[in-house]
Amino acid sequence: MEKEQQILNLIQLNPYISQQELADEVGLSRSAVANYIKRLIESGEIRGRAYILNNHNSVTCIGGANVDRKSHALQDVRMESSNPVTTDESLGGVARNVAENLVRLDLKPTLATFVGQDKEGAWLTESAYKIGIDTSEVTTLPQNRTGTYTALIDRNGELVVSMADMEIYNEVTQQLIEQKWQQYARSNVIFLDTNISEDALHTVIRRSESNQKPLFLDPVSSIKAKKLPEDLTGVHTIIPNKEEAEELSGITISNTEDYGKACHELLRRGVKQVIITLGEEGIYYCSAHEEGKVEAIRTEVADVTGAGDAFTAGLIYGFINNQTLQQSCRFGLACSTLTLQSNQSCSEDLSTKKINTLLKELS
Repeated sequence: MEKEQQILNLIQLNPYISQQELADEVGLSRSAVANYIKRLIESGEIRGRAYILNNHNSVTCIGGANVDRKSHALQDVRMESSNPVTTDESLGGVARNVAENLVRLDLKPTLATFVGQDKEGAWLTESAYKIGIDTSEVTTLPQNRTGTYTALIDRNGELVVSMADMEIYNEVTQQLIEQKWQQYARSNVIFLDTNISEDALHTVIRRSESNQKPLFLDPVSSIKAKKLPEDLTGVHTIIPNKEEAEELSGITISNTEDYGKACHELLRRGVKQVIITLGEEGIYYCSAHEEGKVEAIRTEVADVTGAGDAFTAGLIYGFINNQTLQQSCRFGLACSTLTLQSNQSCSEDLSTKKINTLLKELS
C-alpha cells in the first residue's frame, strides 16, 4: 500500500509521468509499476490514459430511478372506498433523487440506474442530464418497463400507501455489476439503494470493500432490507428508518437505549456508521467514535416524499467535506427540512448557501 500511495502521489503531481519515471522514483521495476497502475485503475483512483485522476467530489448513485405518480387526497382518506384526489407526475427513485440533491449541493453525481426502452426511460435520462447529472452509466434494458412508483398522500402531507412496479431491477445481475464496476469505481463515494437484485447488491458491497470505496446504503424498506448479507463489512454508512433498523438488527426499538443497541449490532456486522432516521423526532447516529441524537428542525410540512433522500445527500456532502458525523447529520437534517417545505420530491431551493444560512440561524 505504501508504494501504491507513492505512485498515486507522483501521478497527482504529474499526470503525464511515464511508467519508467515512476519506476525510477519509487525504486521498482517498470513491470511492477504497471501492476500497481492496473490496480489503481481497477479501484477507480485513476482513469486510464494520461492517468486522469478520480474526482473527489464525485458520487456514483446505484439503484432506483422511477416515474412517480402522486395522488393528493382532497378530504380525509377513507380505506376501501373511492377518494377524490388530484394527481401529478414527476421523476423519482431513491438513487435518482439522491443524485439530483447532490447536484444542488455542488457535487458531481453519476446516475447508475436501469430503464426500459420507453418514454418514461427517455424522460428520466434526458431530465437527469439537463440538471447536471452524469447519465453515462444509465443502462437500457429493452425487454423491461421503466420503474414506476404511485403514492397516495393525505391532507396533512403524510404517505398513506404506495405501490411500486420495480420488476426491471430484478434483471440487474451480478454479471452486469461486474461489467460496470470499473466505471462505477471512478467516483470517490458510492451510494446504493436496495432496489436492485440480491446478487447485485452483494456484489456492490463486496466490491466496495475490496476497492476501499466508501459505500453509503439506504435499505429503502424493511422487506428489501432482507436482501442484504449478514456480513456488512463493505458498507461504510447505512441509513435505515426505525422499522428497517429493527429488521436488520433483530432488536425491537421502544426507547432511545434501544436505538443504541440496534446501531451497535449493525456496527458488529461490519458497518462503520449507522444513522437511524426517526421522522419528526430527528435522527440517531452511531459510529465507533461518535453517538447521539439530533432533533429534527421544526417546520411546516408540504410533502414528506423525498425528505430522506435529501438527508442522505446532505450526509454524503458532509462526509466528502470532512465534517464530523454529528455535523454531517445536522447538515442532512437541514437538507430534509427544505425538502419538507416543498411539494417537490427534490426541492429546487436546495443549495449549500441556503443550508448554511439555515444552520447559522439555528445555532
